[in-house]
Amino acid sequence: MSRLVGTALGLLVVFAFGTWLAWSYITDATLLDLRYATNLADGHGLVFNAADHSPIEGFTSFAWTLWNALFAVFGADPVLVAKVTGVVAGLATLTLLMRAVDGSAAVVAGCAYVLFLPTFFHLTGGLETAVVALVVLRMAVLGMRVVEERHVPDIEPPLLLLLAATLRPEALLAVLPAFVVWFRSRRFSGGARAGITAAIVLALACLVWTVLQYGHLVPKPVSDLFGGIAFDAEWLGATLLVFAPLVLLTAALMTWPELRRVGAFFCVTVIAGGLPYALGGAVDGDDLHRYAFTVFPVLCLAAGVAVSAMTGVRFVQAGVGIVVVGWVAVTGALSPDLASTANTGVDLSRTHEAIGRGLSEADVEAGARTVAVADPGVIPYYSGWRAIDYSGRNDALIADGTRPDSVVRSQQPSVIVVPSPDGNIPEDVHGLDVPVAVAGYSQIGPFQARDGSWQFVFVRPQWAQQVEVTVRAAVARGEQRYGDDYAVTINRWLDSLKR
Repeated sequence: MSRLVGTALGLLVVFAFGTWLAWSYITDATLLDLRYATNLADGHGLVFNAADHSPIEGFTSFAWTLWNALFAVFGADPVLVAKVTGVVAGLATLTLLMRAVDGSAAVVAGCAYVLFLPTFFHLTGGLETAVVALVVLRMAVLGMRVVEERHVPDIEPPLLLLLAATLRPEALLAVLPAFVVWFRSRRFSGGARAGITAAIVLALACLVWTVLQYGHLVPKPVSDLFGGIAFDAEWLGATLLVFAPLVLLTAALMTWPELRRVGAFFCVTVIAGGLPYALGGAVDGDDLHRYAFTVFPVLCLAAGVAVSAMTGVRFVQAGVGIVVVGWVAVTGALSPDLASTANTGVDLSRTHEAIGRGLSEADVEAGARTVAVADPGVIPYYSGWRAIDYSGRNDALIADGTRPDSVVRSQQPSVIVVPSPDGNIPEDVHGLDVPVAVAGYSQIGPFQARDGSWQFVFVRPQWAQQVEVTVRAAVARGEQRYGDDYAVTINRWLDSLKR
Protein backbone atom coordinates (compact mmCIF):
# COMPACT_ATOMS: atom_id res chain seq x y z
CA MET A 1 0.00 0.00 0.00
CA SER A 2 1.42 3.36 -1.05
CA ARG A 3 1.94 6.21 1.41
CA LEU A 4 -0.72 8.31 -0.32
CA VAL A 5 -3.32 5.52 -0.09
CA GLY A 6 -2.49 5.04 3.59
CA THR A 7 -2.92 8.77 4.19
CA ALA A 8 -6.26 8.76 2.37
CA LEU A 9 -7.54 5.87 4.49
CA GLY A 10 -6.41 7.60 7.65
CA LEU A 11 -8.17 10.81 6.61
CA LEU A 12 -11.37 8.86 5.95
CA VAL A 13 -11.26 7.57 9.54
CA VAL A 14 -10.76 11.12 10.82
CA PHE A 15 -13.54 12.31 8.51
CA ALA A 16 -15.99 9.75 9.92
CA PHE A 17 -15.03 10.68 13.49
CA GLY A 18 -15.40 14.39 12.82
CA THR A 19 -18.81 13.86 11.22
CA TRP A 20 -19.95 11.98 14.33
CA LEU A 21 -18.67 14.77 16.57
CA ALA A 22 -20.65 17.44 14.74
CA TRP A 23 -23.74 15.45 13.77
CA SER A 24 -26.07 17.13 16.29
CA TYR A 25 -25.36 20.59 14.87
CA ILE A 26 -28.11 22.37 12.95
CA THR A 27 -29.17 25.99 12.58
CA ASP A 28 -32.46 27.85 12.58
CA ALA A 29 -31.67 28.95 9.01
CA THR A 30 -31.54 25.29 7.94
CA LEU A 31 -35.08 24.64 9.10
CA LEU A 32 -36.22 27.88 7.45
CA ASP A 33 -35.00 26.66 4.05
CA LEU A 34 -36.52 23.24 4.69
CA ARG A 35 -39.90 24.83 5.46
CA TYR A 36 -39.83 26.39 1.98
CA ALA A 37 -38.76 23.02 0.55
CA THR A 38 -41.57 21.07 2.22
CA ASN A 39 -44.16 23.65 1.15
CA LEU A 40 -42.92 23.28 -2.41
CA ALA A 41 -43.03 19.49 -2.16
CA ASP A 42 -46.61 19.69 -0.85
CA GLY A 43 -47.65 21.75 -3.88
CA HIS A 44 -47.86 25.18 -2.23
CA GLY A 45 -44.88 26.70 -4.06
CA LEU A 46 -41.73 28.26 -2.67
CA VAL A 47 -43.52 30.11 0.12
CA PHE A 48 -43.08 30.52 3.87
CA ASN A 49 -46.76 29.78 4.52
CA ALA A 50 -49.10 27.61 2.48
CA ALA A 51 -51.59 29.71 0.49
CA ASP A 52 -49.41 32.78 0.95
CA HIS A 53 -50.76 35.39 -1.47
CA SER A 54 -47.82 37.77 -0.96
CA PRO A 55 -44.79 35.46 -1.13
CA ILE A 56 -41.36 36.71 -0.20
CA GLU A 57 -37.96 35.22 -1.00
CA GLY A 58 -36.85 34.32 2.51
CA PHE A 59 -34.80 31.19 1.76
CA THR A 60 -31.03 31.48 1.50
CA SER A 61 -30.39 29.23 -1.50
CA PHE A 62 -32.62 28.58 -4.49
CA ALA A 63 -30.87 25.44 -5.76
CA TRP A 64 -30.43 24.01 -2.25
CA THR A 65 -34.12 24.47 -1.48
CA LEU A 66 -35.09 22.76 -4.75
CA TRP A 67 -32.74 19.87 -3.99
CA ASN A 68 -34.30 19.22 -0.60
CA ALA A 69 -37.82 19.63 -1.99
CA LEU A 70 -37.08 16.90 -4.54
CA PHE A 71 -36.54 14.34 -1.78
CA ALA A 72 -39.41 15.68 0.32
CA VAL A 73 -41.78 14.83 -2.55
CA PHE A 74 -40.96 11.16 -1.95
CA GLY A 75 -41.43 11.41 1.82
CA ALA A 76 -37.77 11.57 2.85
CA ASP A 77 -36.87 13.42 6.04
CA PRO A 78 -35.62 16.81 4.80
CA VAL A 79 -33.32 17.29 7.80
CA LEU A 80 -31.61 13.96 7.18
CA VAL A 81 -31.36 14.65 3.44
CA ALA A 82 -29.73 18.04 4.05
CA LYS A 83 -27.20 16.61 6.49
CA VAL A 84 -26.32 13.56 4.39
CA THR A 85 -25.95 15.74 1.28
CA GLY A 86 -23.50 17.99 3.14
CA VAL A 87 -21.43 15.00 4.28
CA VAL A 88 -21.39 13.52 0.77
CA ALA A 89 -20.27 16.90 -0.58
CA GLY A 90 -17.49 16.91 2.02
CA LEU A 91 -16.32 13.47 0.94
CA ALA A 92 -16.40 14.58 -2.69
CA THR A 93 -14.33 17.65 -1.76
CA LEU A 94 -11.74 15.51 0.02
CA THR A 95 -11.59 13.13 -2.95
CA LEU A 96 -11.18 16.00 -5.40
CA LEU A 97 -8.42 17.57 -3.30
CA MET A 98 -6.43 14.35 -3.27
CA ARG A 99 -7.00 13.50 -6.93
CA ALA A 100 -6.38 16.96 -8.38
CA VAL A 101 -2.71 16.84 -7.38
CA ASP A 102 -0.16 14.17 -6.47
CA GLY A 103 2.21 13.29 -3.65
CA SER A 104 2.87 15.79 -0.90
CA ALA A 105 0.45 18.30 -2.43
CA ALA A 106 -2.44 15.86 -1.99
CA VAL A 107 -1.36 15.02 1.57
CA VAL A 108 -1.16 18.67 2.67
CA ALA A 109 -4.41 19.63 0.95
CA GLY A 110 -6.34 16.67 2.35
CA CYS A 111 -4.94 16.98 5.88
CA ALA A 112 -5.62 20.73 6.09
CA TYR A 113 -9.23 20.19 5.00
CA VAL A 114 -9.99 17.26 7.32
CA LEU A 115 -8.09 18.46 10.41
CA PHE A 116 -9.86 21.82 10.39
CA LEU A 117 -12.54 21.03 12.98
CA PRO A 118 -15.09 23.62 11.71
CA THR A 119 -15.21 21.65 8.45
CA PHE A 120 -17.50 19.08 10.02
CA PHE A 121 -19.98 21.60 11.39
CA HIS A 122 -20.28 23.10 7.91
CA LEU A 123 -20.91 19.62 6.49
CA THR A 124 -23.54 18.50 9.02
CA GLY A 125 -25.29 21.84 9.62
CA GLY A 126 -27.81 21.30 6.85
CA LEU A 127 -27.06 24.48 4.88
CA GLU A 128 -25.69 24.74 1.35
CA THR A 129 -22.19 25.61 2.60
CA ALA A 130 -20.48 22.31 1.78
CA VAL A 131 -21.98 22.11 -1.70
CA VAL A 132 -20.95 25.69 -2.50
CA ALA A 133 -17.39 24.92 -1.40
CA LEU A 134 -17.36 21.79 -3.58
CA VAL A 135 -18.58 23.71 -6.65
CA VAL A 136 -16.00 26.48 -6.13
CA LEU A 137 -13.21 23.91 -5.69
CA ARG A 138 -14.24 21.97 -8.78
CA MET A 139 -14.27 25.17 -10.83
CA ALA A 140 -10.83 26.10 -9.44
CA VAL A 141 -9.46 22.69 -10.43
CA LEU A 142 -10.82 23.16 -13.95
CA GLY A 143 -9.29 26.63 -14.10
CA MET A 144 -5.93 25.25 -12.95
CA ARG A 145 -6.07 22.63 -15.69
CA VAL A 146 -6.81 25.25 -18.31
CA VAL A 147 -3.86 27.37 -17.13
CA GLU A 148 -1.70 24.25 -17.37
CA GLU A 149 -3.10 23.68 -20.87
CA ARG A 150 -4.82 20.42 -19.96
CA HIS A 151 -8.19 19.18 -21.21
CA VAL A 152 -11.42 20.38 -19.56
CA PRO A 153 -14.94 19.21 -20.51
CA ASP A 154 -16.60 22.11 -22.35
CA ILE A 155 -20.05 21.56 -20.85
CA GLU A 156 -18.93 21.71 -17.22
CA PRO A 157 -17.75 25.30 -16.57
CA PRO A 158 -20.95 27.04 -17.76
CA LEU A 159 -23.15 24.71 -15.73
CA LEU A 160 -20.96 25.08 -12.64
CA LEU A 161 -21.20 28.85 -13.04
CA LEU A 162 -24.99 28.64 -13.06
CA LEU A 163 -25.03 26.19 -10.15
CA ALA A 164 -22.84 28.49 -8.05
CA ALA A 165 -25.12 31.46 -8.75
CA THR A 166 -28.26 29.55 -7.77
CA LEU A 167 -26.69 27.99 -4.68
CA ARG A 168 -25.44 31.28 -3.24
CA PRO A 169 -25.46 34.29 -5.56
CA GLU A 170 -22.21 35.79 -4.29
CA ALA A 171 -20.46 32.47 -5.03
CA LEU A 172 -20.71 33.52 -8.66
CA LEU A 173 -17.71 35.79 -8.06
CA ALA A 174 -15.63 32.92 -6.68
CA VAL A 175 -16.09 30.80 -9.82
CA LEU A 176 -15.90 33.67 -12.28
CA PRO A 177 -12.06 33.71 -12.59
CA ALA A 178 -11.99 30.06 -13.64
CA PHE A 179 -14.84 30.64 -16.07
CA VAL A 180 -13.02 33.59 -17.67
CA VAL A 181 -9.82 31.55 -18.01
CA TRP A 182 -11.74 28.69 -19.61
CA PHE A 183 -13.80 30.95 -21.87
CA ARG A 184 -10.71 32.67 -23.27
CA SER A 185 -9.25 29.36 -24.34
CA ARG A 186 -12.41 27.60 -25.55
CA ARG A 187 -14.81 30.33 -26.70
CA PHE A 188 -14.76 29.17 -30.31
CA SER A 189 -15.47 25.49 -29.68
CA GLY A 190 -18.89 24.01 -30.35
CA GLY A 191 -19.07 22.31 -26.97
CA ALA A 192 -18.36 25.57 -25.15
CA ARG A 193 -21.09 27.37 -27.10
CA ALA A 194 -23.57 24.60 -26.32
CA GLY A 195 -22.72 24.75 -22.63
CA ILE A 196 -22.99 28.53 -22.48
CA THR A 197 -26.29 28.46 -24.36
CA ALA A 198 -27.72 25.89 -21.95
CA ALA A 199 -26.57 27.93 -18.94
CA ILE A 200 -28.05 31.15 -20.37
CA VAL A 201 -31.41 29.49 -21.05
CA LEU A 202 -31.59 28.05 -17.53
CA ALA A 203 -30.48 31.36 -15.99
CA LEU A 204 -33.16 33.28 -17.90
CA ALA A 205 -35.77 30.75 -16.81
CA CYS A 206 -34.75 31.24 -13.16
CA LEU A 207 -34.80 35.01 -13.61
CA VAL A 208 -38.27 35.04 -15.18
CA TRP A 209 -39.58 32.75 -12.48
CA THR A 210 -38.15 34.99 -9.74
CA VAL A 211 -39.82 38.07 -11.24
CA LEU A 212 -43.16 36.30 -11.62
CA GLN A 213 -43.05 34.72 -8.18
CA TYR A 214 -41.64 37.54 -6.06
CA GLY A 215 -41.96 40.65 -8.20
CA HIS A 216 -38.32 41.71 -8.20
CA LEU A 217 -35.44 41.28 -10.63
CA VAL A 218 -32.55 40.85 -8.21
CA PRO A 219 -32.69 37.86 -5.81
CA LYS A 220 -33.25 39.01 -2.24
CA PRO A 221 -30.04 37.40 -0.89
CA VAL A 222 -28.06 39.53 -3.36
CA SER A 223 -29.82 42.77 -2.45
CA ASP A 224 -29.40 41.98 1.26
CA LEU A 225 -25.68 41.31 0.86
CA PHE A 226 -24.93 44.40 -1.21
CA GLY A 227 -27.48 46.66 0.44
CA GLY A 228 -24.70 48.63 2.10
CA ILE A 229 -21.07 48.56 1.03
CA ALA A 230 -18.68 49.00 3.95
CA PHE A 231 -15.26 47.47 4.43
CA ASP A 232 -15.39 44.91 7.26
CA ALA A 233 -11.82 44.94 8.58
CA GLU A 234 -12.75 42.88 11.63
CA TRP A 235 -14.11 39.98 9.59
CA LEU A 236 -11.17 40.11 7.19
CA GLY A 237 -8.59 40.22 9.97
CA ALA A 238 -10.11 37.31 11.90
CA THR A 239 -10.38 35.23 8.74
CA LEU A 240 -6.82 35.93 7.60
CA LEU A 241 -5.49 34.95 11.03
CA VAL A 242 -7.10 31.51 10.85
CA PHE A 243 -5.97 30.83 7.27
CA ALA A 244 -2.69 32.79 7.36
CA PRO A 245 -0.30 29.97 6.29
CA LEU A 246 -2.65 28.88 3.52
CA VAL A 247 -2.96 32.43 2.22
CA LEU A 248 0.82 33.02 2.38
CA LEU A 249 1.59 29.82 0.50
CA THR A 250 -1.05 30.63 -2.12
CA ALA A 251 0.61 34.01 -2.70
CA ALA A 252 4.06 32.36 -2.63
CA LEU A 253 3.14 30.32 -5.71
CA MET A 254 3.76 33.42 -7.77
CA THR A 255 7.46 33.38 -6.75
CA TRP A 256 8.04 30.17 -8.78
CA PRO A 257 8.30 31.08 -12.48
CA GLU A 258 6.72 27.82 -13.60
CA LEU A 259 3.79 28.25 -11.16
CA ARG A 260 3.30 32.00 -11.50
CA ARG A 261 0.21 31.77 -13.69
CA VAL A 262 -1.39 29.09 -11.49
CA GLY A 263 -0.58 31.12 -8.38
CA ALA A 264 -2.09 34.27 -9.85
CA PHE A 265 -5.23 32.33 -10.77
CA PHE A 266 -5.59 30.94 -7.24
CA CYS A 267 -5.03 34.37 -5.68
CA VAL A 268 -7.68 36.00 -7.88
CA THR A 269 -10.14 33.20 -7.06
CA VAL A 270 -9.62 33.59 -3.31
CA ILE A 271 -9.92 37.38 -3.44
CA ALA A 272 -13.07 37.18 -5.57
CA GLY A 273 -14.60 34.68 -3.15
CA GLY A 274 -13.91 36.81 -0.08
CA LEU A 275 -14.61 40.22 -1.57
CA PRO A 276 -18.41 40.24 -1.08
CA TYR A 277 -18.02 39.65 2.65
CA ALA A 278 -15.13 42.02 3.18
CA LEU A 279 -17.19 44.77 1.52
CA GLY A 280 -20.59 43.72 2.82
CA GLY A 281 -20.34 45.50 6.17
CA ALA A 282 -20.73 43.51 9.40
CA VAL A 283 -21.02 39.82 8.45
CA ASP A 284 -23.84 38.14 10.37
CA GLY A 285 -24.13 34.41 10.96
CA ASP A 286 -20.50 33.65 10.10
CA ASP A 287 -20.02 31.06 12.83
CA LEU A 288 -16.73 29.20 12.42
CA HIS A 289 -15.88 31.20 9.29
CA ARG A 290 -18.76 29.72 7.32
CA TYR A 291 -18.50 32.25 4.49
CA ALA A 292 -14.72 31.91 4.24
CA PHE A 293 -15.31 28.17 3.91
CA THR A 294 -16.41 28.88 0.34
CA VAL A 295 -12.76 29.22 -0.71
CA PHE A 296 -11.17 27.19 2.11
CA PRO A 297 -10.71 24.02 -0.02
CA VAL A 298 -9.15 26.18 -2.77
CA LEU A 299 -6.65 27.51 -0.22
CA CYS A 300 -5.90 23.95 0.88
CA LEU A 301 -5.25 22.94 -2.73
CA ALA A 302 -3.03 25.96 -3.45
CA ALA A 303 -1.04 25.42 -0.25
CA GLY A 304 -0.52 21.78 -1.18
CA VAL A 305 0.79 22.78 -4.61
CA ALA A 306 3.19 25.26 -2.98
CA VAL A 307 4.55 22.69 -0.50
CA SER A 308 4.99 20.18 -3.31
CA ALA A 309 7.08 22.73 -5.22
CA MET A 310 9.62 22.88 -2.36
CA THR A 311 11.67 20.03 -3.72
CA GLY A 312 15.14 21.28 -2.78
CA VAL A 313 15.39 20.17 0.84
CA ARG A 314 13.01 17.41 1.89
CA PHE A 315 12.88 18.21 5.61
CA VAL A 316 11.98 21.83 4.78
CA GLN A 317 9.08 20.60 2.68
CA ALA A 318 7.89 18.30 5.47
CA GLY A 319 8.34 21.02 8.10
CA VAL A 320 6.33 23.59 6.17
CA GLY A 321 3.57 21.04 5.57
CA ILE A 322 3.38 20.20 9.27
CA VAL A 323 3.30 23.87 10.27
CA VAL A 324 0.54 24.68 7.78
CA VAL A 325 -1.67 21.75 8.74
CA GLY A 326 -0.95 22.23 12.45
CA TRP A 327 -1.80 25.95 12.33
CA VAL A 328 -5.12 25.32 10.62
CA ALA A 329 -5.97 22.49 13.02
CA VAL A 330 -5.15 24.51 16.14
CA THR A 331 -6.87 27.73 15.06
CA GLY A 332 -9.95 25.75 14.08
CA ALA A 333 -10.11 24.01 17.44
CA LEU A 334 -9.58 27.31 19.28
CA SER A 335 -12.23 29.26 17.37
CA PRO A 336 -14.03 31.57 19.84
CA ASP A 337 -17.48 30.52 18.61
CA LEU A 338 -16.79 26.77 18.62
CA ALA A 339 -18.53 26.17 21.95
CA SER A 340 -21.60 28.14 20.91
CA THR A 341 -21.82 26.38 17.55
CA ALA A 342 -21.19 22.91 18.93
CA ASN A 343 -24.06 23.23 21.44
CA THR A 344 -26.52 24.85 19.02
CA GLY A 345 -28.16 21.63 17.84
CA VAL A 346 -28.84 20.41 21.37
CA ASP A 347 -30.12 23.80 22.51
CA LEU A 348 -32.49 24.18 19.55
CA SER A 349 -33.79 20.63 20.06
CA ARG A 350 -34.34 21.16 23.77
CA THR A 351 -36.37 24.37 23.41
CA HIS A 352 -37.24 25.60 19.90
CA GLU A 353 -37.95 22.15 18.47
CA ALA A 354 -39.77 21.17 21.67
CA ILE A 355 -41.96 24.27 21.51
CA GLY A 356 -42.69 23.58 17.84
CA ARG A 357 -43.60 19.95 18.49
CA GLY A 358 -45.69 20.98 21.48
CA LEU A 359 -47.67 23.38 19.29
CA SER A 360 -48.20 20.68 16.67
CA GLU A 361 -49.66 18.39 19.37
CA ALA A 362 -51.90 21.05 20.93
CA ASP A 363 -55.66 20.66 20.55
CA VAL A 364 -56.11 23.95 18.68
CA GLU A 365 -58.51 24.18 15.75
CA ALA A 366 -56.95 24.45 12.29
CA GLY A 367 -58.02 28.04 11.65
CA ALA A 368 -56.39 29.25 14.87
CA ARG A 369 -53.02 27.54 14.41
CA THR A 370 -50.99 30.72 13.89
CA VAL A 371 -47.74 31.61 15.65
CA ALA A 372 -45.61 34.77 15.57
CA VAL A 373 -41.87 34.20 15.90
CA ALA A 374 -38.57 36.04 15.75
CA ASP A 375 -36.63 32.89 14.78
CA PRO A 376 -38.49 31.70 11.67
CA GLY A 377 -36.90 28.30 11.23
CA VAL A 378 -37.23 25.64 13.91
CA ILE A 379 -40.53 26.51 15.60
CA PRO A 380 -42.56 27.05 12.39
CA TYR A 381 -41.01 23.95 10.79
CA TYR A 382 -41.86 21.55 13.62
CA SER A 383 -45.20 23.11 14.50
CA GLY A 384 -46.57 23.16 10.96
CA TRP A 385 -48.53 26.27 11.97
CA ARG A 386 -48.96 29.35 9.84
CA ALA A 387 -46.22 31.71 11.00
CA ILE A 388 -45.70 35.46 11.18
CA ASP A 389 -41.98 36.21 11.05
CA TYR A 390 -41.78 39.55 12.81
CA SER A 391 -38.06 39.81 12.07
CA GLY A 392 -39.34 40.74 8.60
CA ARG A 393 -37.40 38.31 6.48
CA ASN A 394 -40.44 36.21 5.59
CA ASP A 395 -43.26 38.71 5.93
CA ALA A 396 -44.01 41.01 2.99
CA LEU A 397 -45.73 43.70 5.06
CA ILE A 398 -42.90 44.01 7.58
CA ALA A 399 -40.29 43.82 4.82
CA ASP A 400 -42.04 46.76 3.14
CA GLY A 401 -41.82 48.86 6.29
CA THR A 402 -44.94 48.11 8.33
CA ARG A 403 -44.24 48.02 12.07
CA PRO A 404 -44.01 44.41 13.35
CA ASP A 405 -46.35 45.07 16.28
CA SER A 406 -48.97 46.47 13.90
CA VAL A 407 -48.82 43.30 11.79
CA VAL A 408 -48.92 41.02 14.82
CA ARG A 409 -51.79 42.89 16.49
CA SER A 410 -53.83 43.02 13.27
CA GLN A 411 -53.44 39.28 12.58
CA GLN A 412 -53.91 38.22 16.22
CA PRO A 413 -51.94 34.96 16.20
CA SER A 414 -52.89 32.40 18.82
CA VAL A 415 -49.27 32.16 20.00
CA ILE A 416 -46.43 34.69 20.13
CA VAL A 417 -42.93 33.44 20.89
CA VAL A 418 -40.47 36.06 22.14
CA PRO A 419 -36.73 35.43 22.59
CA SER A 420 -34.87 37.04 25.48
CA PRO A 421 -31.21 37.20 26.56
CA ASP A 422 -32.29 36.60 30.19
CA GLY A 423 -35.32 35.56 32.21
CA ASN A 424 -37.03 38.90 31.74
CA ILE A 425 -39.56 39.88 29.08
CA PRO A 426 -37.81 42.24 26.65
CA GLU A 427 -39.32 45.55 25.67
CA ASP A 428 -38.44 45.31 21.97
CA VAL A 429 -37.43 42.48 19.61
CA HIS A 430 -36.81 43.29 15.92
CA GLY A 431 -38.98 46.40 16.26
CA LEU A 432 -41.81 44.46 17.92
CA ASP A 433 -43.14 46.39 20.93
CA VAL A 434 -43.49 43.29 23.09
CA PRO A 435 -45.77 44.67 25.87
CA VAL A 436 -48.16 46.02 23.23
CA ALA A 437 -48.10 42.85 21.12
CA VAL A 438 -48.73 40.41 24.01
CA ALA A 439 -51.33 42.47 25.88
CA GLY A 440 -54.22 40.16 26.77
CA TYR A 441 -52.18 36.97 26.20
CA SER A 442 -51.37 34.34 28.84
CA GLN A 443 -47.69 33.66 29.47
CA ILE A 444 -46.06 30.23 29.43
CA GLY A 445 -42.43 29.85 30.37
CA PRO A 446 -39.86 31.19 29.97
CA PHE A 447 -37.98 28.17 28.64
CA GLN A 448 -34.19 28.30 28.73
CA ALA A 449 -32.19 27.17 25.71
CA ARG A 450 -28.73 28.11 27.00
CA ASP A 451 -27.03 30.79 29.02
CA GLY A 452 -28.11 34.02 27.38
CA SER A 453 -31.06 32.54 25.47
CA TRP A 454 -34.65 32.15 26.70
CA GLN A 455 -38.00 31.74 24.96
CA PHE A 456 -41.24 33.25 26.27
CA VAL A 457 -44.47 31.75 24.94
CA PHE A 458 -47.62 33.90 25.01
CA VAL A 459 -50.99 32.29 24.19
CA ARG A 460 -54.46 33.70 23.64
CA PRO A 461 -56.57 32.80 26.70
CA GLN A 462 -58.98 30.47 24.87
CA TRP A 463 -56.08 28.21 23.87
CA ALA A 464 -53.80 28.71 26.86
CA GLN A 465 -54.55 25.44 28.64
CA GLN A 466 -54.26 23.24 25.57
CA VAL A 467 -50.99 24.83 24.46
CA GLU A 468 -49.43 24.91 27.92
CA VAL A 469 -50.00 21.19 28.51
CA THR A 470 -48.37 20.03 25.27
CA VAL A 471 -45.56 22.62 25.16
CA ARG A 472 -44.50 21.99 28.76
CA ALA A 473 -44.58 18.25 28.14
CA ALA A 474 -42.45 18.57 24.99
CA VAL A 475 -39.91 20.84 26.73
CA ALA A 476 -39.76 18.38 29.65
CA ARG A 477 -38.98 15.56 27.21
CA GLY A 478 -36.24 17.67 25.69
CA GLU A 479 -34.68 18.41 29.07
CA GLN A 480 -34.93 14.75 30.03
CA ARG A 481 -33.07 13.77 26.87
CA TYR A 482 -30.47 16.54 26.79
CA GLY A 483 -30.13 17.46 30.46
CA ASP A 484 -30.46 20.77 32.25
CA ASP A 485 -26.94 22.11 31.75
CA TYR A 486 -27.18 25.42 29.90
CA ALA A 487 -23.53 26.52 29.97
CA VAL A 488 -22.05 27.41 26.58
CA THR A 489 -18.86 25.40 26.94
CA ILE A 490 -16.86 22.80 25.05
CA ASN A 491 -17.20 20.44 28.01
CA ARG A 492 -21.01 20.38 27.74
CA TRP A 493 -20.74 19.55 24.06
CA LEU A 494 -18.29 16.73 24.75
CA ASP A 495 -20.50 15.43 27.57
CA SER A 496 -23.50 15.38 25.22
CA LEU A 497 -21.59 13.04 22.90
CA LYS A 498 -21.64 10.37 25.61
CA ARG A 499 -25.43 10.20 25.64
